Amino acid sequence: MFEKDGYLQEQINPDLWPSVDHSKLSEIEKQRYINRRNAIVMYFKRIDMEEIRLSTNISPQNLRRLVKRCIDLDENGVVWGFRALIPYKKVKVYRLDVLKEDRNESRKTGEFNLLLETHPDLEDLITDLYLGTHRRTLEPAMKPLNIHKKFIDQCRNKGIPLTQYPFNTKNMGRKALQRFLNRLGYLHFGKENRRYGQEAQTRAKHTGEGEQNHPSTLHPYQKVQFDAHRIDGFFIVELITPEGDLVSVTLDRFWILTLIDVATRNVLGYSISLSKEYSASDVMVCFRNSVIPHEKIKITIDGMKYSEVGGFPSEVYPHYTSWAVWDVICFDNAKSHLANLVKDRLKNLIGCATNLGPVALPMRRGIIERFFKTLEETGFHRLPNTTGSNPDDPRRKNPEKNAIRYHMTFEHLKQLIDVMISDYNGTPHGGIYHQSPLELLGKRLNNGLLPRQLEEEKRSEVLFMQTTITRTVRGSHSSGKKPYIQYVGVEYRSDKLAHSAHLINKELHLHVNVDDLRTVKAYLEDGSEFDYLTAAGKWSLTPHSLQTRKAINSLVQRKLIHYTTWDDPVFIYTDYLMKNATEGKRGAANKVTQVREASNKKGKRVNEPAEQTKALEQAEKYNQALEDARDFSKKKQLSDEIEVYEQLQKMYKTSL
Repeated sequence: MFEKDGYLQEQINPDLWPSVDHSKLSEIEKQRYINRRNAIVMYFKRIDMEEIRLSTNISPQNLRRLVKRCIDLDENGVVWGFRALIPYKKVKVYRLDVLKEDRNESRKTGEFNLLLETHPDLEDLITDLYLGTHRRTLEPAMKPLNIHKKFIDQCRNKGIPLTQYPFNTKNMGRKALQRFLNRLGYLHFGKENRRYGQEAQTRAKHTGEGEQNHPSTLHPYQKVQFDAHRIDGFFIVELITPEGDLVSVTLDRFWILTLIDVATRNVLGYSISLSKEYSASDVMVCFRNSVIPHEKIKITIDGMKYSEVGGFPSEVYPHYTSWAVWDVICFDNAKSHLANLVKDRLKNLIGCATNLGPVALPMRRGIIERFFKTLEETGFHRLPNTTGSNPDDPRRKNPEKNAIRYHMTFEHLKQLIDVMISDYNGTPHGGIYHQSPLELLGKRLNNGLLPRQLEEEKRSEVLFMQTTITRTVRGSHSSGKKPYIQYVGVEYRSDKLAHSAHLINKELHLHVNVDDLRTVKAYLEDGSEFDYLTAAGKWSLTPHSLQTRKAINSLVQRKLIHYTTWDDPVFIYTDYLMKNATEGKRGAANKVTQVREASNKKGKRVNEPAEQTKALEQAEKYNQALEDARDFSKKKQLSDEIEVYEQLQKMYKTSL
């Protein structure tokens, strides 16, 4: 009996063996398998061998052979068990026996494996070249044809005679090598996938493991996913050249940032970033647009309109989802996601937890990645200006020329995106049992699964872009300069600060809206509110972001632009960008469009503090008064010059 030979328990106990679904076998093979199985079961029940033969017609010699097959271990160390009884099943790897007398010399089966067993360094060479380990070559993914060449060269270097394998075969072992490489791919699945690109390797390493995707989310706004995607298409903007001509300039590709609800698949909001790489401000704009009530865009494209069953959650269910915020947000470790502005606003304003996933692993945020794919396939990839998925995509046919030819402007893009996302929310989705995201959201809300809403005192648009800094109050009794603070190269003043000389050399805590630096809100050192401070001069007229302010300062330091007290720095900067854009400088068209978009936000923002509005209005009146005084002075000077000229003219005529 095999119990005496030191076998493992799982080898000698048929109850622990892997089973077989014999319904997949043909009728003859099925009867043969069942007969073998009955004989094995009887054998391990210690029934007499002769009785087994009479019952199953299997001889004792054949029965012992079957038992040895069953208790043997496969290549993974698992007992073969009943699987070894399947007719024609191979349970042992073929090995060439060179000492066999009746060996057929014309057959080369097993010669390759025998060669690798005889020369293990050959197997190491092939494995390293195929998997790219040990850096035997700088080639990242060597083709089998080139590996075969290296293999043959190594065989020659080892002095293998031409009468021996692999030189005595027609293809010099190339087919056997290909089969060996295929087996290597199966054995080293994670490493082998690098041959098919970084994405395939990443997916092989990080998908299908763990339980991160298993818990289901039922509560709307309980968990959201955020990510950005580069838009696969070119669009144009219209600029005026220094000579006064209207020209169409192509924008470089830019980003769309989106926030999606995991439970219902609703897209809560989005933003468009024209920058080469999106920033923390762009991320916060997306969050802001997801929280404040959404407003539809006026459509000017002929034939395009919003679907009646679509919309954004804050439009369809305004009572429950306006100013609604989420509990957990999932995004990757991108630099802009980890900025202090984003971390501070998520914690202190929205009050959510962050679930940081690894960079370049979109499968960890599969819902939003699937949305981007839908957005491409149903939208951008159908446009004549699409760049397609890659440079070889057949849908890519002169996208820049088509953008100009069909006059596909940035304004059209904004309308297109708003309509596509609105319609997406009203379209049935296979992942939620063919309900539309809005339909599912309505059911969950009716069941009492209501999202958390932002507190009343925090419902202000400007709070989403707010960061806190500290500045020292400057001024001097001796020189008579009134108190002020300096921030990013610009002085900030107010009447109250001008009459607070006791604050000179003391610190003020500033709440800065990085999306609009025209004003900052100042607090004293004890935390009590002080006043709104306004940027000096023309800086207080045109809305501009922190990024724009830094770009202007940089150009001034490099002496590329220059402005006086009477010039609006943002306009000077825009003229500079427009000149570069019309001359074809890369990225200039995106920047000038970005500055224009920010400048157009001059109207009052949602729930903007009345004190801030008042400070801006006063600054505008002050600048207008200066302009009027300047115009009056210029007119007076011109009038005086004309009067003097006329007097001189009369004197000259009299003398004649």
